[in-house]
This record gives sequence, structure tokens and C-alpha cells, in this order.
Amino acid sequence: MIEEKSITRREFMKYVAVGCAVAMGTSFLGCMKKEDVVKQEIQKNIYRDEFILGYGKDHKLKGGKWGIGFFPKTHILERLVEYDLKRDEYIPSLAEKWVLENDGKAIVFELKKGIKFSDGEEFNAEAVKFSVEWLKQNHPLGKETFEGAEVIDEHTVLINYKEAKFLNLAKMAEFHMGIMSPNSVSPAGDPKGKFVYPIGTGPFKVVDYKEEQYAVYEPNPYWYERMGIKPKFKRFIVKIIKDEDTRVMALRSGEVDAISDYSHGGSDYTPRNMLDVLKREGFKVYKRIIPLTWIVAFNYEKEPFNDVKIREIVDLSVNRDEIVKIFDNQVLPAKTLFIEEAPGIREANRIYKYDPEVARALAEELGIKGTKASMIIEREQGDQILVGQLIQQQLKNVGIDVELNVLESGAYKERRDSGDYDMRIYYIGGTDRRFYLRMFWRFHPKTKWKVYVSERTGELCDRILTEYDKNKRKHYLIEFYKAVYEEHGVVPLYFDIMTVVASQKVDVEYGELFRYAEPMFHSVGVRI
Repeated sequence: MIEEKSITRREFMKYVAVGCAVAMGTSFLGCMKKEDVVKQEIQKNIYRDEFILGYGKDHKLKGGKWGIGFFPKTHILERLVEYDLKRDEYIPSLAEKWVLENDGKAIVFELKKGIKFSDGEEFNAEAVKFSVEWLKQNHPLGKETFEGAEVIDEHTVLINYKEAKFLNLAKMAEFHMGIMSPNSVSPAGDPKGKFVYPIGTGPFKVVDYKEEQYAVYEPNPYWYERMGIKPKFKRFIVKIIKDEDTRVMALRSGEVDAISDYSHGGSDYTPRNMLDVLKREGFKVYKRIIPLTWIVAFNYEKEPFNDVKIREIVDLSVNRDEIVKIFDNQVLPAKTLFIEEAPGIREANRIYKYDPEVARALAEELGIKGTKASMIIEREQGDQILVGQLIQQQLKNVGIDVELNVLESGAYKERRDSGDYDMRIYYIGGTDRRFYLRMFWRFHPKTKWKVYVSERTGELCDRILTEYDKNKRKHYLIEFYKAVYEEHGVVPLYFDIMTVVASQKVDVEYGELFRYAEPMFHSVGVRI
């Protein structure tokens, strides 16, 4: 709700008098209505017209291999469903309800009525069909997911998938699966047409964009009307500031009103050791823990880490409480595979422990002193270099000599994909909506980005991603967590967070800012 500007009693009486004078000859109720109008006019003027955000990633509003950027995917587009991590349930968004057909190989979505795209066009089944066909034609995730879509009636659509899996529904809450207006391409409605700008049903619409420099948005009036709220800004400007320290300087100088982590999670974020500093300087710091776990991933198919006992030594040697000090204790030590809110984690009750004495005894038993191993780290992940250095020291205590290879992004990915490494610092999970999709990308035998797959974990992962029944799926999740723990498939390090740092003049409610795991800026305003 927009807050009222403080006025004196004398000013208040003046405004009431004006209202009553205009309403002369009408009822007292009419006078009160006019007073409300005056108050609304006061409210309109307490916020600055522009909100300026500093952000580390280009918004790609002209598209790309993976479509537009993550920020516009959450602020311009909406999805048919959203995901509630704590309840492990998919909830209505643009779809009112849905029914599975053919064992889940097809899903019939009944759409909400009365929704409009930001250009005024009606949201309907034809728009969903277009979006599915466009994703199938142009997007890697769409190509591997969809067979196609059929319009049943104006507000009912059948989507056909390539496999009968629960993952079909999970994908519909994923960033990439936002619904676009057919007018987003030219000629309109042609899945093979040229992409122009994204037009969605979400809170923002595109006004201007210059690659790697800025993106400008305005409120989508149809979204705000649907939600029963009013925007506190007329223009939302995002300045692309790649360097994290430069973003902080822009906030301190007043060049921007707030800075935010990259919606994707895991990179281009505000330095964690700056959060308390900025808070002491008077800035507002908002943060939310997300189910994104940074890990040590092994090349478990070759020596020395094809031996579960040596993986166990690494696991026992890592002091997670020391690692989080690198981040000024803003992140949490990962003593379970995912945060406790993730489905099945509490029930699995598998706790990763630091026990250097047991690690040294096991190392002596196996005679591994002098074992050499390489660890690759992506250079742009500056904090991970520090994490790697600390792990290097901790493993030296048990006789494993780790060579750190800090690589540019391209070289890192090349060595990651080719298997030219022994260990690497990587992440599993993501924001809430990616929980199951990242499980597929990290633990399923069919994906190229896997961090660990054994016969046991691979089978359980497949069952998790196939099973629609919530209770059965939870059982498989529990067994999966136990299997990864017992096989020491990965070494959890810490749980990441999502943050926004804003000036004292910024008004926003935490619940609205973190309506989902990634920040949403529809309710922000800058007080004059």
C-alpha cells in the first residue's frame, strides 16, 4: 500500500474545505469521496517518477540462444504455474487449473479469464499455443520439451510433451517458460518470425533498451489493475554495471537507488562482505536464502576420486564454518544437501560433518599422502577463488596436494565439459522455481552438466522427475539424499542467498520484493 505524506492539521482542513466546496449541494458522503480523491493526489506526489536499479547482467531484450534475460523473464512475462518450495506444490498463475492426460505426457490447462498483455491484447489459448510453438522452434529447453499445443477453446489449451514425466509440470514454472503475446514477433503469431520485443502479462513493459548499457520499463497498467495496486514509479530504469565494486559505488553516490543480485543466482551479486558495511552506512539490506548449494564436484569417473573413500576424506576435511567466514557469515554452511525448506531434507536427516581426525586416520589407512589433484575455478567467481584456496589448505592437512587452476569462463567450461579436471567448484539447485529442473541438469544420466551420477542415484533421480504423486516423490527424494550422502557424490559447501540493497528513500515490503525467490520490483518506490 502507498503510504500517505504527513500533513499538518491546517493543511488537512484546507483540503477538506476544498473538497466540500466542490461538492456543495451534495451529500456528506459525496464530500468524503472528494476528500479521498485529494488524498490520492497527495499520495501520487510522494514518490519520484523514476526508480533506478544497478544490475550486473544485460537484459537481452532482443533475444538470444536462451531468449531474453532473467530479469525481464520475471518482470515482463508470467508463467502458467508457479512453485511453492515449502509445500512442494505447483500453484496457479496464468492457468486456473490443469488436468493430466496420457500419464502426464499431455496436460490440459484451463486459463484465467480477463487477463491482458501490456499492449492491450487478450491473453488466451492462442497466445499459449504460440508461446509453446515459439519455444519449440527457438529455445533449447522448448526443443527438448514440447511436441506442440492444441487450442481446445478460447481459454483451454492442451500441451503435448515428448515424455510422460512430472518434470513437464515443473518446467512450466521455469524462467524460460513465460507466455508471450503473439505480437512479440513479426509477422505476429509466426513462431519462425523475427523476435521484436517481449510483450507479456507481467508488471513491466519495455520502453527502451541499449545492449550492455540500460533497459527502461514502464508499469503494465493491466497487471497493476488486476492485482489491485498502484505503481509507485512511472519509469523503471536498469543500468547495466558489470563490476560489483562499481555497482556499490553507484549506490553510495546516489547514481542508482538500489542494486540487486542477478536473478539467475550464483553470480553477478553484491559482495557478501559488503552487506553489513552498507547496512551500517544506512542502506537497507534485504536478503533471502535460496536452494542453491555451492559444492565441490569430483571427476568421479577417474582416479583418484573414483574411490568413494577418497571422496569421503575430502568431505570430512572441509570446514564449512570457516568457508562462510569468507562471505562475512552472510551465507549459511551447507550441512545438508539443500536448505531445510527443500522437500524431504528434514526427513532424510543426513548431516555433512567436519571431522579432520577421522579424515587423517582414513588417509593414513589408504596411504594417500602426496596425492595430487587439480581444481578448476571460474575467474569471474572471485569469492570462489578464496573458497578454493581455503579448501586447498584444508586438504593439504590430509595429504592431498591441490593445484588451483583459475580460468576464464570459456576455458573453464571447456575443461568442465571435457572432464579435464579432478575437482571443481560448482553449484546445484537455484532459485525455488528451478529446484527440479536443476536436479535434472545436475544428477540425471542424460544431462551434460551432471555433477554426480551412479546407478543408484541416477535411477532415483529419474523416479523423482517422473513421479506426479507428491508423497511417492518425497520418498524418492529422501532416498536420493541418502544415496548422495553415503556415496559422497559431492561435497556441499554453503547455501547461497539473493539480495537487494537500497537507499533509505526506497519503500518496499519484504514480502512483495521476495514474492518468489528472485527479487520482484513491482512494488518499489523512491520517496521524494
